Amino acid sequence: MCYKSQPLVKFSSTGSVFRDKCHEIATYWLFEHFIFGCIVVNTLCLALTWYDEPEYLEGILQPVNFAFNIAYTIEAGIKLTAFGTDYFRDGWNKFDITIVMAAWLGMLASKFGLEIGDSTTVIRSFRISRIFKIIKKYKDLRILFNTFIDAFPQLTNVGLLLFLFLFLYSVMGVFAFGGVKLQD
Repeated sequence: MCYKSQPLVKFSSTGSVFRDKCHEIATYWLFEHFIFGCIVVNTLCLALTWYDEPEYLEGILQPVNFAFNIAYTIEAGIKLTAFGTDYFRDGWNKFDITIVMAAWLGMLASKFGLEIGDSTTVIRSFRISRIFKIIKKYKDLRILFNTFIDAFPQLTNVGLLLFLFLFLYSVMGVFAFGGVKLQD
């Protein structure tokens, strides 16, 4: 992790009143808490969808999700204006802009009735991954997540070893009991 770490990008005043104001807004604690609250409420709204839901609920949730998508687009626009090309140096910002574009793509596809198979459902459900921004906010959760990501290759090795044991015992079972005839 030490080798991967990079220095944080430090903002210096650009002289542009608009860009400096966008930076002030983007780094303001109240703005961050507002976006965090939007993420939590949006996740709850996305969780309210189920099969054969009433028509009125869909009529309520669709404009709410649209409003949240506008809020996330404004957030991305403010941060993009504030940080310029440095916006894309942070992995979380890349994650945010990808989710925003995927959400707009999913909304446009559903608005125009474009059914591209299951991919529209995947694009729509991709919006739920905004909840991962909680990891950015809480240090302890971020440490736990980074530990999980760093340990993932070892977890795959353990999983493959367990699969090997399962396969070995199934082959042994077939050889041991494969000749037994079906009985009552």
